[in-house]
Amino acid sequence: MTDHNLFQEVEDDLERQRFEALAKRYGPWVVAAALIIIVATAGITSWRSWQLSKNQEATAGLIHATAQPGSDSGQLMAAEESFALKNPGTSQAALAEIDAAGLAAKAGNNDRAVQLYDEVAKDQKVDPALRQLADLFSVRTQMDSAAPAALKKRLEPLQDEKAPWHFLAREYQGYLALKLGDKAEARKIFTDLAQNAEAPRTLSARAADMLRFISE
Repeated sequence: MTDHNLFQEVEDDLERQRFEALAKRYGPWVVAAALIIIVATAGITSWRSWQLSKNQEATAGLIHATAQPGSDSGQLMAAEESFALKNPGTSQAALAEIDAAGLAAKAGNNDRAVQLYDEVAKDQKVDPALRQLADLFSVRTQMDSAAPAALKKRLEPLQDEKAPWHFLAREYQGYLALKLGDKAEARKIFTDLAQNAEAPRTLSARAADMLRFISE
């Protein structure tokens, strides 16, 4: 055996001994870490499955609450509010409250409508898009009763281009500008909306109509 081979065998033996020592020292921790990963993965999978099942149940409950043949608006509103109370913080509950608020507004009960909209808007557990939509509908409901300046301030954070309903928020700002007697601002807002290619067509059409109204 050459010196080179002897040294190689010694090195290999030392490497094996070091590995065995490390295995004895850290082996239990490696096994524990592997078990934690397995359990965590299984837990995440189970949680997602539970969330999906819960979401499906809530959606089915919402459909049942909003589709009751022969129910009048009062009964439907009561069913939606009851559903929302039983499913707090969910998107389905928020949708139920928003719809119930719309029914209240149609029935002339604007105070109740605003209360329901504001409950959704203030619920931190609800999806931000639905909270902002509730904010917008609350402002719309109060157009003829609340101070325009206060409503304009409420709309300010909703006009950010990243906000999902920023075009609608901008349109409402135009209406409030008119209520405050600021035709110049209203004209600018509606002109921007009418000419914006990214704005929804129906909204752009309403903006064009408002421009004609302002010019008359």
